[in-house]
Amino acid sequence: MYNPEEKNIDLVREYFPSYHTKRFQDQAQPNLVVQENFVLVTSKHHNDLLTKLDVKVDHLRYGGSDDCRLVDVFYKEDTAKGPSPLLVYVHGGYWQELGIMSSCSIVGPLVDRGYRVAVMDYNKCPQVTLPQLLEEFTSFLLWVFEYAEKTETTRISFVGHSAGAHLIAQLLHVPDLISKERRQKVHVMLFICGVYDLRELWQLDPVNPNNIFGLNSESVRDVSPMLWSWLADSASWPGLNSHVLSAQNESATFIEQSRAFAKNLKEAGFEVSFKLFDKYDHFDIIEETFDDNSRITKFLIEALF
Repeated sequence: MYNPEEKNIDLVREYFPSYHTKRFQDQAQPNLVVQENFVLVTSKHHNDLLTKLDVKVDHLRYGGSDDCRLVDVFYKEDTAKGPSPLLVYVHGGYWQELGIMSSCSIVGPLVDRGYRVAVMDYNKCPQVTLPQLLEEFTSFLLWVFEYAEKTETTRISFVGHSAGAHLIAQLLHVPDLISKERRQKVHVMLFICGVYDLRELWQLDPVNPNNIFGLNSESVRDVSPMLWSWLADSASWPGLNSHVLSAQNESATFIEQSRAFAKNLKEAGFEVSFKLFDKYDHFDIIEETFDDNSRITKFLIEALF
């Protein structure tokens, strides 16, 4: 948690979740292996989704012409024949890495239950600054609601992991752009292992090399959800339930940011819960969403249905 007086903490380790995994401890550098494993596992999930499961996919674009403003929408053939719920998944990677191919673990269990699942990608820093990325993400949100109306979506839910959890908070920060009718469609928001106060991390060169986020001591407040004034009338989101999740094997900073963010939303009048998942780390909490029987998948299904 941001503390300008704190001098005795290794902030780089606090803001790199890979240092806190309990897995791969027999390896020389567990922090690197856990990241490599995440890409391998999630990429395999993407491949299995397209080759072994009866899943359809539409490759769409919400902006640009030759950049990363892409969306893949996954669904079963029967789902295309009528109205269905939509889940939007936003990946992490510290606004610098990853993409759709490493972000589809969550898809299988949901399309099996009649969902369309939209897995989006976005332009990364330094191609854009973080303030610019939030503007592009706002455009994506408007695109999603238009897509939902065209496909007769019954309700919309959002799941964001890590930097993706930070991004989906923008939905509640730009309420004037989301009509009352559209707000009523939003069912669940799941913030998983997110980071919400950027005042420390933007100053850490290993996290933000050469300030590719394009921030300063003033603008960082504008991109920190923990510091936003939640001016939205929470009553205008009548069907919305939010869940802020963290993993036991995270840094104290990441866990407390999630806890404090949930508290902020609750104080603003939103229906929100905080849950700390024991034994999970920043990575396997997403890897295991591919498994119908995992604890995280069971939680997601219960929250969404």
